[in-house]
Amino acid sequence: MKELMLGFRLLKLRQDHDLTQKQLCEQLNISRSAYSYYETGSRVPDLITLNMIAKYYNITLDELVNGCNGNKADSNNMITDVQLLHHLTAKHIPPEMVMELTKSDFDLLMDLKKLTDENRAELLYLMKYKLRKQSE
Repeated sequence: MKELMLGFRLLKLRQDHDLTQKQLCEQLNISRSAYSYYETGSRVPDLITLNMIAKYYNITLDELVNGCNGNKADSNNMITDVQLLHHLTAKHIPPEMVMELTKSDFDLLMDLKKLTDENRAELLYLMKYKLRKQSE
């Protein structure tokens, strides 16, 4: 369970900085596939990698590993992000795709959910139209 919580902290930090896994991995000089395993909790980074990640985000190793920053709001936001992640994966969206999403992507999804059904359908129609035009 601790590995999973570390993975969610890594995901949240990356999203809060509006980074893709590719962008972050280029900065840290580590492979994207290895980092993806860290975010999903499949693997735990070694101490050197953890220290490198903590320095990149300008946080302590304790904050990174244990989430100890004393901020209750951050803890509540993480629970919301964790719930959203579980919901998306339950809808059979590949975890790799979910892990590539930034905080801005999540915010866009949440705004989309606030629209009425009619406005959502209109926006989706417009988006499909724009995508078609873009590929021409």
